[in-house]
Amino acid sequence: MSFSHRSYIAALVLLAAVSVATPANAQQAALGKYSTKAALMPIGENPEKPTAELLYTAYTLDGADPARRPITFCFNGGPGASSVYLHMAVIGPMILDVHPDGSLPSVPARLVPNPQTWLHFTDLVFIDPVDTGYSRALPNAKGEPGDSTPFFEAEADVRSIAQFIRRFLSQNDRWLSPKAIAGESYGGLRVAALSRLLMTDYDININRAVLISPLLKTTLPGADSRYNLVSTMTLLPSQAAVAAAHRRGVLPAEPAKLPEALAGVEQFALNEFVSGLARLGRAPQAETDAFFARIGGLIGLDSKLVAQQHGRVSPEVFVKNLLRDRNQILDRYDGRQASDDPLPEQADFSSLDKMLTVLNGVLSGPYFDYMSRTLGYKSDRRYNMLNLVVNSKWNRESPMGSPEDLAYALTMNTDLKALVVHGYHDLSTPYFKSRYLLEQSVYGQNARHRLSFGVYTGGHMFYLNAASRTELFKDVSSFYK
Repeated sequence: MSFSHRSYIAALVLLAAVSVATPANAQQAALGKYSTKAALMPIGENPEKPTAELLYTAYTLDGADPARRPITFCFNGGPGASSVYLHMAVIGPMILDVHPDGSLPSVPARLVPNPQTWLHFTDLVFIDPVDTGYSRALPNAKGEPGDSTPFFEAEADVRSIAQFIRRFLSQNDRWLSPKAIAGESYGGLRVAALSRLLMTDYDININRAVLISPLLKTTLPGADSRYNLVSTMTLLPSQAAVAAAHRRGVLPAEPAKLPEALAGVEQFALNEFVSGLARLGRAPQAETDAFFARIGGLIGLDSKLVAQQHGRVSPEVFVKNLLRDRNQILDRYDGRQASDDPLPEQADFSSLDKMLTVLNGVLSGPYFDYMSRTLGYKSDRRYNMLNLVVNSKWNRESPMGSPEDLAYALTMNTDLKALVVHGYHDLSTPYFKSRYLLEQSVYGQNARHRLSFGVYTGGHMFYLNAASRTELFKDVSSFYK
């Protein structure tokens, strides 16, 4: 099942924004006509015996030379998430109409033309992995219903996407196109794995890789927080940024001053913070008290609470306590967002990720209407925006998808450049953790030169902020050039 159509957008492209403030300069740029196709693609190692079919939506600029026009394959994460978030909130030619600060509109919401669509500089293919969107495992040779569980682990998952990419390139005569992959959250793990797997097993060298709020390690050696300092150390700058957004702690609240202030927090995290934790139990009490007071000042918490946590303040403790005097709880996906705590008396209730939960209901109406009325794609299947069953059944033991995979690809494929972007206020995948892990993995100077980082105002989906989305557009378009 598929449907194609042609559209036109006269886009207002916003340029020259160095900070997260609204840019002062703008110019008109016509995107031109483009073709759209929504379809199911059978995939499998043996094309004659496909094991699943993946839904995709492709946008192609009309009249462009395929040998010079890049093509980008996009997917979200979860595991269990469809590609609708990147498709309809940041990259595609139509996006959800949200408030400028990134807060969600009332329902029914609507879609509007996206002036910062990546279609300005690359063709786009949005992929829904197995059991997300309308993608499903196919019946077996005996005609029995398809079993999706073999796809619920990293290697089978990324191989299914690699099979899709290779088949799409062949069916659409795009082998000569510059090729890119972009993934969000767990999709960042997919990008890392695919950057290596496509090269080694599928004869496809990627030119560009974009990792958006990526998860790069599902587990860390010695994951017990009592002994592993990496997660605590790399979370600290994001906690300080969130505290500043709520005018708690010692950091300035002005966004323009945040990058410089956080640079100091990063240095503290790498040096005095780690050594201070290592010295607990050995240092004099006055030194220990001063250490906990400094941490509390940075992240806006009482030093007594920091001391109770032995300096290791988890995301759960942080979101529960930063605004506890107001009986409010923070959103881990965007720490700037606070809601009334429905269970303030329960210390163990610390998860109210309103942004992720509510977004699906806001986005579903306009997206399903767009698929049906604009693209003409209809299905009796349920569209799984975020399949929590997939997430709960996922096998997280596979080593595939790691900073080492991306490091290997950057070292071997000298045509590859990677861009890693995050929101300052994301407590689920902190920006400093990705930077630290990749700096510990990508050693060669030539490879490091082709690895870039960007951080923006906002949380996990920082691109919901109009100013941050504009900043991202500027950075990604330059990255592709």
